[in-house]
Amino acid sequence: MRRKAFNQTLKTATDLKQFQSFFQAALAHDLPIAIWRLPQDDIKNVVIDLSGQARQMKIDLEESRPGFAFSRFLNPELKETYFLNADVYFSTALDNIQYLTPPQQLDEQILQYQQRFLETFEQALEGDAPASKTTPPPSSVDNLHLATEADYTQLVQKGVEAIKSGDFKKVVLSRAKAVDLPDSFDYVQTFMQLCQTYANALTYLVYIPQVGTWMGATPETLISTDEHQHFRTIALAGTQQYNADIPLSHTAWMQKEIEEQAMVSRYIINCFKKIRLREFEEEGPKTVIAGNLVHLCTRFRVDMQDVNFPELGTVMLDLLHPTSAVCGMPKAASMEFILKNEGYNRDFYSGFIGPVNIEQASHIFVNLRCMQIAGKQAILYAGAGITEDSMPEKEWKETEIKSQTMLSVLKAK
Repeated sequence: MRRKAFNQTLKTATDLKQFQSFFQAALAHDLPIAIWRLPQDDIKNVVIDLSGQARQMKIDLEESRPGFAFSRFLNPELKETYFLNADVYFSTALDNIQYLTPPQQLDEQILQYQQRFLETFEQALEGDAPASKTTPPPSSVDNLHLATEADYTQLVQKGVEAIKSGDFKKVVLSRAKAVDLPDSFDYVQTFMQLCQTYANALTYLVYIPQVGTWMGATPETLISTDEHQHFRTIALAGTQQYNADIPLSHTAWMQKEIEEQAMVSRYIINCFKKIRLREFEEEGPKTVIAGNLVHLCTRFRVDMQDVNFPELGTVMLDLLHPTSAVCGMPKAASMEFILKNEGYNRDFYSGFIGPVNIEQASHIFVNLRCMQIAGKQAILYAGAGITEDSMPEKEWKETEIKSQTMLSVLKAK
């Protein structure tokens, strides 16, 4: 296909066809790929790393080349963050594909991979299926403990008792749940359904060879920096079912949820204090919608130019992860309890994820409301913040409600 004709085909193709073609071409060559859409945004994006493997590294947001970050919950000193270079980048706001890795950093082999990928992508866009695989290889989830209601309520009760004994003030306890994928399951169609259903979330589809395939719709910003040098983060906690008949401003919160969310806000403010940052804007808490749920949210904003702190994004990423919204307070004691008692590996659940230095902005989110695709099953992850006022049965129900974020989309297939 001539380049001009190809660009016209790309421009006129539907979003679904465009991103299915990117996904098929990446899988055909076993290349890492990330597809995402930011909250309150119609623009969908994709990056492909032509090296064939996402490197593990510590990310410097101020110095990093454009790409996409994906981190596990356990990530010592953040040195094991997976990073996909934006060797190939496209968004629905563009008319053509861009190559964001500087040319001087591309060797001859990568340029050959680029040509092969583009040829396969063109074939897929024209309607010719790539000759190689078009579904990712199954992820290994051997020996993954799937907690029953009895298992989880006992765990929560143990957490409450530890809090009352003074071990810590709060702990976030999670579990995994396996469901069969529908026969009609399609990766990119499911991503599009997530975009349509969850306007207030980062929606994503990520595949990394030898790591696996993950999808999600997460509402919680961990850190965000933009072209205006504004830093943002949020304290999001407290959960209840969304009721469209009740105005958000009339949502009633129990003392347990109010205190749980206040702990997350105090955690962020304490991080600011550690770096002697006093000039920040704070708004909230307010009730916000996240799909079928509502949460309490406090927003924080810093003008990095005014405070002369251009590296604030990287510094706060180091300090915040894992936040008290996914770990607890104090961090060390609650983390120790989680690792000793939760009984399974969270993997990328409650880690972080998002684009880095794309269009001069980085948007890193806590990886909540997510699922791992494992063969013909989806492994769903959900957790609840436990305080001394927690009731185990109620916390089980909260994790069930949170699982509906992914389940509702799978059932819609």
